[in-house]
Amino acid sequence: MDAGDRRAVFDAGVTHVWHGTTGGPLGADDLAVLSAAERDRARQMAEQPGRYYAGAHVAVRRILAGYLDTEPAGLRMGRLRCPECGGTDHGAPCVVWPQSELSYSLSRSGPHWLLGITLGRQLGVDLEAALTFVDAEQVAPMVLSASELAHLRAQPDEDRRFGEFLRCWTRKEAVLKASGIGLMADVSAVDVQPAQPGPVLVRHSAVTGPGVWAVTDLQIGGGRWAAIAREPAGAGELVVRAYTQGAATATAATPSGRTPAGRTPNDPTADAHPAARRTPVRAS
Repeated sequence: MDAGDRRAVFDAGVTHVWHGTTGGPLGADDLAVLSAAERDRARQMAEQPGRYYAGAHVAVRRILAGYLDTEPAGLRMGRLRCPECGGTDHGAPCVVWPQSELSYSLSRSGPHWLLGITLGRQLGVDLEAALTFVDAEQVAPMVLSASELAHLRAQPDEDRRFGEFLRCWTRKEAVLKASGIGLMADVSAVDVQPAQPGPVLVRHSAVTGPGVWAVTDLQIGGGRWAAIAREPAGAGELVVRAYTQGAATATAATPSGRTPAGRTPNDPTADAHPAARRTPVRAS
C-alpha cells in the first residue's frame, strides 16, 4: 500500500471497503502472519471453515498493516467493550497496537469477507452470500419490523423475497455493529427501509455514536449482499476495493456512497466517542 492510500484515510476522512475470497490452502508464510490465538481458533474448526477464517484474518492483518505502516504479524488485535453491557465477546474489533484512531469492521460469509476502514469514527459492515442457509420465510417475522415484513411479502416470487430479506439483514447488522452492540440488540426495532435504494438514514440509538446512521448497500457482485453503516456527520468518500493475493485488483468509488444531501441529522452526539477512544480489550 502506498502513501497515497494512507493519506486518503488519515487526512481526508475517506472510508475504504475491501472485499475478497479465500481460495486454496494457505502457505506457511500466510499462517505466520496470524497470532497464536488466531491459529488455535482456526485449528479448532472443521478444515474448510478454519481455512476461511484464517484466510480472512491473514488478509485483514496485511491490509491494516499497510495503513499503519507496520508488519502484519506485529499487530495486536482486540475488541472494544460493548457500550451497553460491558461484555468483551461481542464489542467492535480494534487494533490494540500500534495505537491509532483507525476503526475497522469485518464480516465473513463462507469463503467471502468484507472489511471497512476509516479514521476516528464508528462504522459497521455486513456481508451475506446468496448460498447462506436461512429460511427467510420462517426467520423474517422474528427479525423484521412490520413495514419491512410488508415489503418482503409484497415481492412477486421467492427469489425476490430472499434477496430483499438479505438486503434488510445486511443493513440491520451493519448498523448494530457500527453502534458497537452487535446482535445483542432488538433486531426488529431497527427499520432499514428496504424499499429505498439507498443510501438511507436509519435510526438506532446506543450509548455511543449518533442516533441515526447512514447506510449504503455495497455492489460487490458474485451473488453477495453487503452494506456499510457510518456516522453521517463528516462521512467522506466511500471507496470499494477488491483484494486478491495481497493486492488491490480494482478501485471504484461507490456512486451512492455519500449521505443524502441535506439529510444529515442535527445530532449532538454525531462527533462523540470515536471507537479508538474507548477502552480496548486484548483478544484471547
